[in-house]
Amino acid sequence: MTLEAAKPKHRYVALDSLRGVCACMVVLLHFVTQGHIASLSIVKHGFLFVDFFFVLSGFVIGSSYGDRLAQGFSIGRFMWLRLGRIYPLHVVMLIAFLAFELFFAYFMPNAAARVPFSDSFSLDSLVQSLFLMQIFFGPDATPWNGPSWSIAAELWTYLIFALLLRFGRRALVPVSLVIAFASPLILAALTDRYINVFHDGALVRCLFGFSLGMIGWRCTAFVQSVALPNWADHLLEIVIVLATGVLVSVAGAGPLSLVAPYVFFLAVLIFSRECGLVSALLKLSPFVLVGTLSYSIYMIHVFLYYRLMNGLSLLDRVTGQGIIVNEDGHNLIGGGALFGDAMTLLFLGFVIFCAYISYRFIELPGQNYAKSVAGKFPVPATATP
Repeated sequence: MTLEAAKPKHRYVALDSLRGVCACMVVLLHFVTQGHIASLSIVKHGFLFVDFFFVLSGFVIGSSYGDRLAQGFSIGRFMWLRLGRIYPLHVVMLIAFLAFELFFAYFMPNAAARVPFSDSFSLDSLVQSLFLMQIFFGPDATPWNGPSWSIAAELWTYLIFALLLRFGRRALVPVSLVIAFASPLILAALTDRYINVFHDGALVRCLFGFSLGMIGWRCTAFVQSVALPNWADHLLEIVIVLATGVLVSVAGAGPLSLVAPYVFFLAVLIFSRECGLVSALLKLSPFVLVGTLSYSIYMIHVFLYYRLMNGLSLLDRVTGQGIIVNEDGHNLIGGGALFGDAMTLLFLGFVIFCAYISYRFIELPGQNYAKSVAGKFPVPATATP
């Protein structure tokens, strides 16, 4: 069997929508309450859905830029366009966190258990985050805007694979296979947290998923050319959704977490066909919208959660209603199960609403500006249009 990359023919709508669903699962992971939703195993282990982002990113970058980079598309232009995609919102969120930290330092220095500009909010980690280099410095934590560790890992992964596509295209699949099978061994040897790492092993974690996505891109022509009866596509999609849910629910941060990228690889291949009932559901406008807003949802939700907790803590001090409770040394939203679930759904809706605003006024203008500047990059003589 010869593995050939399919020509980019359309946007993978179902996969985009899945990205949005996974972003929402990460939101639920961080919104801890006494409710039934927060107690679900699939929610508690939702950090694994970040690895779906890595696999899908490799697949999408391969589909969009793989052939062009191999044929001479400017690596500098490619990296600039990727920065235009991720950096504007990243900087805005850092500014938002910094503004709150300054307010905290000057007006409420004794209002929390920590000192302003300490721990994960140190000035050193701010500089590291600004340059998307926090994954190369300790400790194994998520400084400032926690989710940004993953975009830092992706940025450096973009560069590694852009160089590989340009100068070693024939070695792409063999190198990706080596990465895909060596990475879990490295992660297992490096830490007892297996795939749940944000610093030590973070780049390996991203390369793991991204390389599988690249392999998936090279398989797309074959996968999409296979003729299956409708019932088979329906069954495949349902089975992979159930398998993913079961795996995430039972894996946690244990050894089974290292299997997750392989399952996500299968999910990306299956949903790239967009032929089943689940794909039809994912193409409905609410899911498409969430998919479009996925990056904003992912990047803004932690800041919104922290500010909500600040507000509820102040309200709790005034009313004494026990809105915020401490369990096992961690603050979470109390009030019982029904209140917790209601707050979870309200918060998720609020995040999506704010994500629409950030997408409209930060993401899109940033992307458009990057594209306008990218047109000024010199085009190599070997490059194709």
